[in-house]
Amino acid sequence: MKERLLLVGVIWLISTALCAQENQKVGYMGSVAFGYTNLDFDAKLDSTPSFQSIVVTGGLMFESYYVNLSYADSVGNTSISEEEDVGDAGRTDLDLTFGYRVSDALSVFLGYKDSETDIDFKLRDDDVVRKEYYRKDGWFAGATYNIGLKSAGTLSLSLGYVDLKTDDLFKADVEDDDEPDVNDFDDLTGRHKGDADGWSYGINWLVPVNNNLFINTTYKINDYDEEIKFEGKKYSADQKLTFFNVGVIYLF
Repeated sequence: MKERLLLVGVIWLISTALCAQENQKVGYMGSVAFGYTNLDFDAKLDSTPSFQSIVVTGGLMFESYYVNLSYADSVGNTSISEEEDVGDAGRTDLDLTFGYRVSDALSVFLGYKDSETDIDFKLRDDDVVRKEYYRKDGWFAGATYNIGLKSAGTLSLSLGYVDLKTDDLFKADVEDDDEPDVNDFDDLTGRHKGDADGWSYGINWLVPVNNNLFINTTYKINDYDEEIKFEGKKYSADQKLTFFNVGVIYLF
């Protein structure tokens, strides 16, 4: 994740420098938001972990183009459970977005995302830790439709398609299995690489405080389809992420 973050940061800085050279009227924005991210991974997890997150975003705007770099990190660790295991989980999300405003109402975008969930599992009566992670990175594209609400701000509806590479590390659950010869998803162990795709859809409400300061509220769902092959069998590893954040945006 650190190497990918560095790479995306370099791309963003190069984009910033090029934009500043080609256009003197470049606007800058910064944003801080707080909220939560829920992970639904029914094939693996009994519970739905909710990560309290802080989201930091920087961006630039020139003519009808914009570039945003957003990084979200869970605040502390979240408790999680699966069969006889309990654990602590953390999560990070990185998004780099290039966009173009077709009109006041319509924008299109293309971007790169990188996400990772890390879990330290252990038995309820044991301190031995078993580490797992679920990583995804790849490209997304979509469109945003803006609805002006006059003094109440702007309501934006977005829809995007996501195509990702996956890298998952699983540890088999420790449990009393009535059918030891049958492999369930939670019997998977080892590192598995593959592909995932799906849709991202959300709603955003931007309310002006003054000409430079805005209150921003975002609700978004990322719904991924993923299939894992193990010992000749195919397993569904579908996941759904729900994001809700409230923060402020400042235009420089």
